[in-house]
Amino acid sequence: MNVCLSKQPAIMPGQSYGLEDGSCSYRDFSESRNSWFSTPEQAAKNRIQHPSNVLRFFEAPLEVTEENFFEIYNELGVKQPTSVKVFAGKSERSSSGLLEWESKSDNLETLGFLNHYQMKNPNGPYPYTLKLCFSTTQQVS
Repeated sequence: MNVCLSKQPAIMPGQSYGLEDGSCSYRDFSESRNSWFSTPEQAAKNRIQHPSNVLRFFEAPLEVTEENFFEIYNELGVKQPTSVKVFAGKSERSSSGLLEWESKSDNLETLGFLNHYQMKNPNGPYPYTLKLCFSTTQQVS
């Protein structure tokens, strides 16, 4: 990925063009349900964390296991964490926990592939949208 400053003062939706794969060069995510900063009130609830080798996951199926995560890593071709901890009984709807890697770079690569991954729902037609964020925890015990 190459990121650089644009000469344009703003992004203009009407000036989009088609990319090599046929998709549009512009997409508006401001109304996405995955946005954590859609309103000032919602943004105020979020704590910005520096990258670390530990990620917190949430919105996973209630019955999620360490083995489920290893299957996903194999499917996506990313490095497996050194430790997985699923928190017990925090919610009736979904589960959360911690994922730890040996290095920040391994963690960052996985974050790019795994954030908003659609996990199968064994009890219904709609998948769980896995959400990840950096954790204040330094290591999974």
